[in-house]
Amino acid sequence: MIQSFSLLTDQDLKVLVPDVTLMIFPVGGLEQHGPHLPIGTKILQSREWVDMLVKKLDKTMPGWNFIVMPVLPFTVDTYTSHTALNVRPHVMRDALVDQCDSLKKLGFHQFAALTSHMTPKQLVAIEDASKIVGRGKKNVLMSLSSGLVDSRDVWKSPMIALPLEHAGAFDTGSVMACNPELVSSAFSSLAAVEAPRASVGRFLQYFRREIDGYWGNPSAANKEQSMQKMDREFDLLIEKIKPVLEQGKGKSAFFSGYRHFPLNGSFFKAYLLATIFFVSVFLWLVWGMKNVFES
Repeated sequence: MIQSFSLLTDQDLKVLVPDVTLMIFPVGGLEQHGPHLPIGTKILQSREWVDMLVKKLDKTMPGWNFIVMPVLPFTVDTYTSHTALNVRPHVMRDALVDQCDSLKKLGFHQFAALTSHMTPKQLVAIEDASKIVGRGKKNVLMSLSSGLVDSRDVWKSPMIALPLEHAGAFDTGSVMACNPELVSSAFSSLAAVEAPRASVGRFLQYFRREIDGYWGNPSAANKEQSMQKMDREFDLLIEKIKPVLEQGKGKSAFFSGYRHFPLNGSFFKAYLLATIFFVSVFLWLVWGMKNVFES
């Protein structure tokens, strides 16, 4: 059974059996997507993709309840930087942890998050939330998008969001599929733009908020092809989800290689500040002891 959390009554929640209920959070941020797509493209995608996924899950796992949560409009690192509403990594992490903790108090213990922002810090923030929520034998929060990450993509750009396209054929086709009225007719006349390469210059441009526009080929957009691509990926994803829900095994499939790079972690700044503090205290104590021995 598929239901929207925001449309349930309190009584509806009480009759759900936690052991066969999965709460799924769509996650998508706000940034510009060229001259032809809305700023909320990632929000539209995440909601559409969750709908596609739960329909497939409902067919393959009869008797389960799939509850679609309201979209979390957060992104930690974006593909562009000129017009982008980012949040700090711990905001993303804590928002998921807090909502899951509230649902735990109602007896639920199985959660998942699907983000359309397949970026290093975004995924690791969700994975960090997974570690916190997953404490306890039955509790689980799956970072579903992490289960779609290829290790080769991680090594191509381990800490910077650098997809092959942004607002290109795939993104344009996916918006056409869920709401064609939001795609500007100008998309068909847009020229193909080569994807930027990873470089120090691009890294600096990102932080100076100079990266905008699109790359890829929007004029080649085809809604059927975009949806077929996601359909194939969700088939593979379901094969990873089922063992976790049915047997409590295979949780490691939902952690990407991005987590191995410390700068991507949502706890990095806290660890760094703690290290600086303890090193400073240690040096202060050593200096104080030096003065004692000299006297």
